[in-house]
Amino acid sequence: MIPAVPTGGRVVAVGVDIADVGRIRAALARDAERFARRVLTTHERAYCFGRPDPAPHVAARFAAKEAVIKCLGGGCGLRDVEVVRALTGFPSISLTGRAAIRANGCRVLISLSHLPDLATAFAVLIEAEPIL
Repeated sequence: MIPAVPTGGRVVAVGVDIADVGRIRAALARDAERFARRVLTTHERAYCFGRPDPAPHVAARFAAKEAVIKCLGGGCGLRDVEVVRALTGFPSISLTGRAAIRANGCRVLISLSHLPDLATAFAVLIEAEPIL
């Protein structure tokens, strides 16, 4: 069996977060554009607001960003962390700005899940494998 992600490398940190879909739904109802501009990248907005009910997808991305920032020890913004969907549908993480600097060459693995009321994300920061 071929692994879905490259294996190897040392686990440097883990982070987990749970988001309340109802709170995200309420924030979107108050001012969806303002909330989205603060939290989501352009690609994330297009994906989430293209869904019939964007709230669980926004909540999952919010949880993912918080989980990744915990792995990195803080010091970066929500928009420095982007959830990217592969053609297979599997999520991955793209880091920019201060998040990329704090990652210091490490990669991030992410798992997302959501129910009608809760979204969760689990992130793992993996040390880059040495080049032999």
